[in-house]
Amino acid sequence: MPQDVQQILFIRLSAIGDIVMASGLPSSIKQSYSRSGKPIELTWLVEAPYVSLVSSQPYVDNVIAWPKNEWRALLKARKYWALFSAIKAFRKTLKQKDFKVAIEAQGLLKSAFFAYISGASQRIGFKSKENSERLLTFAIDKPTSPQISSEYRHLAEKLHLYCNNTNVDLPEYKMCIKPSDSVMQSAISKIDHFGLTQPFIAIAPFTTRPQKHWPYAHWQQFICMVRNHCTLPIAILGGPNDAANAEALTFECHDVISLSGKISLEESVCVVSLCKAFVGVDTGLTHLATSYEKPTVSIFGSTRPYTQTDNINTHVLFEDMVCAPCKRRPSCNGKFDCMTLVHPEKVFEQLKPYIS
Repeated sequence: MPQDVQQILFIRLSAIGDIVMASGLPSSIKQSYSRSGKPIELTWLVEAPYVSLVSSQPYVDNVIAWPKNEWRALLKARKYWALFSAIKAFRKTLKQKDFKVAIEAQGLLKSAFFAYISGASQRIGFKSKENSERLLTFAIDKPTSPQISSEYRHLAEKLHLYCNNTNVDLPEYKMCIKPSDSVMQSAISKIDHFGLTQPFIAIAPFTTRPQKHWPYAHWQQFICMVRNHCTLPIAILGGPNDAANAEALTFECHDVISLSGKISLEESVCVVSLCKAFVGVDTGLTHLATSYEKPTVSIFGSTRPYTQTDNINTHVLFEDMVCAPCKRRPSCNGKFDCMTLVHPEKVFEQLKPYIS
């Protein structure tokens, strides 16, 4: 490994929302460590499904995929020796890069473990309930803030000070997910094939947890309101598991096109970058729309991750319930009033100025 290159490992394993919000860190890391005088090579360690999402990022030089699903399959099959061998081989891959610095931006024991086995002498990251800071050399608390990417901005600030950049202004934190030209061309070709013409509105109704879901009937009413107001096509984004529900939303109105399960995650990123306006729940594509400075209406419940963004055209809607934030422990017995009380009329009124 050339001695004149400073090797830095950046760890944010998943998922798309946090990858988007953490995407400003590679630039911040490089600027903070640039005072060493050596060229910096930054490697992002991420779960295998997200490799292509970060590989085109301008401040990322290399990507290492963590084969989480393969390891999980070995564990489930009780192939413990094979799992041990896989971990050992992965450790060797990390150590071959000769990392001097590992920056852990996940705040979990598993991500701190990767920082530890990388061999980096400087291991910087978040404190956690799992006491992952025991594997780090410098640990910071996660802040509580209504600003988008607040924990990653805080980490960027601490790194700036850690590198003794006290006489230099903290660089602007800017989220950055850039699809490759080839993926963009593929996305344009596919949406043309499915009859989606520009300009269009993109919506993201689907996410992983029920307390983040806006009621299906609300989506139906909202789509009809948009259709009665304008003729802009509406593209529905989602994964393969969302395809049936997405198709059902296309029945009531014309020119509502489901792309769920028909395009890749990276192509969905391209669709967000091409849309005229965006409406979504608490999911990665919604955060992405904000990062692209699209007119965005974010429908958040009691899990609300932020209310302040850098995009003056992002409008965060939520009902400030006494149970907020519930995160992964809802106390409403499945009523999810926080989402139900965000009525379609309110969402439409926020979107209306951008589609008139």
